[in-house]
Amino acid sequence: MFTTGGVQDHLNGHSGFILVVFIVVSALVIFTVHVPLARSFQHGLLRVLKICRVISQREFERLASRRLRFPLSLETAPVIGVVLLLATTTIDGSTIKLGVKGDENVKPYDVLVLFISLAYISIALDGTGALEAVAFWVSKRGGSSGIRLFTYLYVFFLGVGCIVGNDPLILSGTPFLAYLTHHTQIEPTAWVFSEFMAANTASAVLVSSNPTNILITGSFGLNFLTDFTKWTVLPSIVPALLNYPVLLAMFWKKIPREIAPLQDNPWSKLRDPTGAIFFSVLMVVTVVVLVGTSFVPNHAVEVWMVTAPAGILAFLFDLGSDWWRHKQRKVAKDQGLSDQAAEMRPVDRSPSITSDIHQRHNAHPTQVHSKEDSTQTCSKGENTPVLSPSDDKTVPTSTTDTSPTLSSFLRSFKTHFPGTSLTITRLPLPLLPFAICEFILVRGLSQRGWINVFAHGFSNACTTPLSTVFFFGFVSAAFLCPLAGTNIGATIILVEILRDPAFSESPVARAEPRIMLAAIYATALGSNLGAFSYTFAGSLAGLLWRALLADKDIRISQAKFAVVNFLPLVVQTTVACAIIYGQLYWFA
Repeated sequence: MFTTGGVQDHLNGHSGFILVVFIVVSALVIFTVHVPLARSFQHGLLRVLKICRVISQREFERLASRRLRFPLSLETAPVIGVVLLLATTTIDGSTIKLGVKGDENVKPYDVLVLFISLAYISIALDGTGALEAVAFWVSKRGGSSGIRLFTYLYVFFLGVGCIVGNDPLILSGTPFLAYLTHHTQIEPTAWVFSEFMAANTASAVLVSSNPTNILITGSFGLNFLTDFTKWTVLPSIVPALLNYPVLLAMFWKKIPREIAPLQDNPWSKLRDPTGAIFFSVLMVVTVVVLVGTSFVPNHAVEVWMVTAPAGILAFLFDLGSDWWRHKQRKVAKDQGLSDQAAEMRPVDRSPSITSDIHQRHNAHPTQVHSKEDSTQTCSKGENTPVLSPSDDKTVPTSTTDTSPTLSSFLRSFKTHFPGTSLTITRLPLPLLPFAICEFILVRGLSQRGWINVFAHGFSNACTTPLSTVFFFGFVSAAFLCPLAGTNIGATIILVEILRDPAFSESPVARAEPRIMLAAIYATALGSNLGAFSYTFAGSLAGLLWRALLADKDIRISQAKFAVVNFLPLVVQTTVACAIIYGQLYWFA
């Protein structure tokens, strides 16, 4: 039987099956598995791609000579899981609709439009060299003192993370730290971990800094400023500041007292001053308008109405800038200028210290990686190949094929619009199908009775505001984020549990309204702090961070990641929950 709303009032075989699928999908998000394709299937697939002009004859011959493997990973496993559930009638069209369109409170498309739009603006701003230039400027203030430089950079990362969020900061700060530690010949562990922790703590301050924040505010109709930032700013900043002496103690022997100071002119890193000004202003205006419209009664102005135009404007500015520079190059060439002068005229938006990363990651999805590359490939911020080879053989090609294909079109687009292409390839595009499928899977869990079961259990554990805030804080940060499909999947599950009548309308929650507030804000902080737990898949930022470091030959093992993060995670989660508990009686 089903209750109203299509929610099953008991568990059955379908309930067990969807739970198994969800667990397997979550495991594959953490540990990618590569399945070799049968030769016959591989050959047929490549022929279809060639006939459909996705790949050229040369690419067909090159790929046909290799054994390709299909990755079961963040990009593919959730989609396959949803298809499998549909095929077995475990979920139906109503589940898909709820996972994409949502209901009156949770609107997945609203969350994703906001996130991808602000991500485009932030990444385009980073592409101008603005964040890199400021990072160099801050570093030069540290002079030759290792401790002072470590302090300045930690404060800088914390401040920037509050404004632009964790992903743009990881994209810009990680390659910069790789350059800094290589130049000064110091061991990079302390520096890269301090950046990662600061970025993922600061991202809880503003709604726009993390998609989990957007999900929580949308689900409970919270005002961005008075109902979110007001509650999260102290539980974010205070634990981050207290974490600084913890990091100093942990890495005291690895932070040199004297280092070779940087000699570079910081502002030489600013590759596009005009773009830096435009994207900075656009980001500030967008965030201000978002905050302002959150005061509109009944949420008449939806989030996508503000962020979609901003993202489109940023995209059009990128296209226009690239087109103008391309036109200037043609004019210079037609006027007989030397090739060197023609190349010097346009602005180069490719980051100097990350150019090798972008050259490597800007490949078309039909291109392939070696086995070593594919196991280290990040699951966001780039176009991850669906097929990967088990060897790196090359074969001579005797065929010259000039027919237009999708890959040739993309190469041409990259040539004519390099800045726009760079921004697009760094976007966390795999987040879109991943997040939608996570919404669908959790909706399926709800329809098959599991969310109600979890809600009853959580309600029994959360009998007071004190037990609630610590229970939700640690369950979110230390359990669901690292194990349930990143902090996105964890937040979706917890939001559904909180909205379930078994929790929200339980006798205890109705008698003590602070219990619901404690659960909401502990979830918000836990979803951000859970990024530096014991698996890289605690957040998409963690997967990106690992890949960027690997590209600079800085290897962080899963075990080291867990060991280094353990004490800061416990300290910051405990302090954050304690502050939230105090605010329950201060604000409410």
